[in-house]
Amino acid sequence: MSYREEVELVPRNGHILIVLIVARISGCANQKELSLEDQVDHAKEVAQEYYGGEIDFRIISTKGKGERLDRPELLDIEERLEANEFDLMIFEDIGRLVRGAAAHTMCGTAVDNGTRVISPNDDFDTNDSDWESKVMDACKEHMKHNEHTSRRIKQKKMNRFKKYGAATPCPIAGYIKPDGAETFSDWSKDADAAEYIKEGLQTLRRTLNGEAVAEYFNEVGFSPGPYCRKKQWDGKMVLRFYRNPILKGLPARGTMHTTKKHKTGRRTSTRNPKGPTYREEPHLAFFCPDEIDPVLEALEKKNAHFKRKKKTNGVDSRYQVPKKRTRAFGQHATCYYCGHRYVWGANGITDSLMCSNSRSWHCWNSIGFNGPKAARKLLGVTLESLSSLEGIDAQYQEILQQAQSGGPEKLRTRENKLNRVEDEIERESEKIKKLIREIDGADPNLLYEMMSELSERKKKLSLDRVAFELAKKRQLNLPKSTLELKEILQYHLEDIDIHSHEFGDLIRELVPEIHVYLVRRVSGGHLLPRAMLRLNLAGSIPDAASIPELQQLLSRKITLDLFEPTQRELIRPEAVKLAATGLDQREIASQLECNPTQTAVSNALKLHRQMLEKGLTNPYIFLDEPPGDYKKLRRHNNQKYSFQAKSGYQRPPL
Repeated sequence: MSYREEVELVPRNGHILIVLIVARISGCANQKELSLEDQVDHAKEVAQEYYGGEIDFRIISTKGKGERLDRPELLDIEERLEANEFDLMIFEDIGRLVRGAAAHTMCGTAVDNGTRVISPNDDFDTNDSDWESKVMDACKEHMKHNEHTSRRIKQKKMNRFKKYGAATPCPIAGYIKPDGAETFSDWSKDADAAEYIKEGLQTLRRTLNGEAVAEYFNEVGFSPGPYCRKKQWDGKMVLRFYRNPILKGLPARGTMHTTKKHKTGRRTSTRNPKGPTYREEPHLAFFCPDEIDPVLEALEKKNAHFKRKKKTNGVDSRYQVPKKRTRAFGQHATCYYCGHRYVWGANGITDSLMCSNSRSWHCWNSIGFNGPKAARKLLGVTLESLSSLEGIDAQYQEILQQAQSGGPEKLRTRENKLNRVEDEIERESEKIKKLIREIDGADPNLLYEMMSELSERKKKLSLDRVAFELAKKRQLNLPKSTLELKEILQYHLEDIDIHSHEFGDLIRELVPEIHVYLVRRVSGGHLLPRAMLRLNLAGSIPDAASIPELQQLLSRKITLDLFEPTQRELIRPEAVKLAATGLDQREIASQLECNPTQTAVSNALKLHRQMLEKGLTNPYIFLDEPPGDYKKLRRHNNQKYSFQAKSGYQRPPL
């Protein structure tokens, strides 16, 4: 079949036609990568029908759902189209690019930048006057196909569940699903697990505590199940297990359903407002409803006050907010000892944060700190640091001039590095091909792993190439002086709400590193959290990341106390000065502004003597391990405790 049209293709550069081929498969179990090769070969045939000269094919071949709009290759394609890189873009059908109306926008971007788009299977060519209506028709057909297929599969599986007990899920702990089992009738209870499950319910009835049951299950060696990611039970897993209606002989389907997020094209699992559909399977029941339902009701009543409160209109305050988007410090501050993030809700206190690893008994640092107070302190320190910008304006200007004058040379260095990486990938690819030809019994899994790794490196190289081409065509967008940078930061910081997600996002840019560790006064007392910060005043300026010298100039390490010092610590410096003049403690107390008592002055002077005895200039000492004389910190003494640092984590120098 010939695709040649009357309008002839003319290369931008006058001699080589640059053609982008987009190929995609969803990555489902029944799909093979050979399909990607078929799509690429088809596109090459089409291009050669249109143009008889030399062609440079640039291929983007990926696995991913067509509805997803946040696939990185789509951003890659759009940026390269806007950079006028291609003469022609080809894909078998519009669904290979994206399923949805966004495909029309991307084709429009191509046309605006002089790139012709052809889809042979959807029979459209952007050189035709009616290409837009054809693209919209194709998008409509592909979306309709997705919707109809989804409804058909859901209805079919629900019908089989109701009629035969088919469409069964993966079995949970306590159940046996034989190979080839198609219905719940083929399932059976694990007789060995019955004793543990029943004893666990008795423990749950007595304690109303999932952790107590988890300890029992782990102690007796009752496995969480073959499909569970965790190998040990915890309290949350236990409560999910006993809430499963299959334990009452009522397997359910339709508890959750998927909803599409149109901004990204993702489908997320949410609770079905219509509720699940149940089926009676008495042979799978460990308990009758009268036996387990009262326990679950008691648990619900006991834990009701822990639930997040609704707003006055009944809407959850975290509705449609990503879990990773939190207030400042949440999932950002890092435990110095184990490397895991801090999370909200420390020791049952809503506005406090603690090490998430400590919650699971794998870190001894269970000391929390108040998040809003820490945020106010950090905001003050950041605003105070802006005053130091005025003294480094000359250095700032010099670095900017060097970056602009040395731009071409840096670009050449960057391009040479990309070329070396590309040559290295080609050499390794040839080695793998030679290995395949010469060794008949080569391990296919090993070859697949090697090829997959090579494919990932090629994909990264392609993205780096795009970034390089964009860098060649634009000027860096940076403040022209430190005064302008200061004004930008003050504008963002001065009126911001420290409780807002926007403040949290800004702090993650300005303070990329926060390591929290513990200190203690030389005189003893409570353990206190202190943070080591790396403040980067250029963190919110995206283009500053491309100039390491600028990053270094505008970065500084800061120590921030996440606690309020006691009175004796506040008055110590002034009390020591007055004591040196010969005044007694009562006279010192009368001259200090905060009007302390004589006892407070005595404690301040005693603290200073203890510092001198130990050769310290600061009243706090760093704690590398839990102190033996602090009775409130007992987590490391629990039998469940085992210290486990984050994989690959190394403690930074303080």
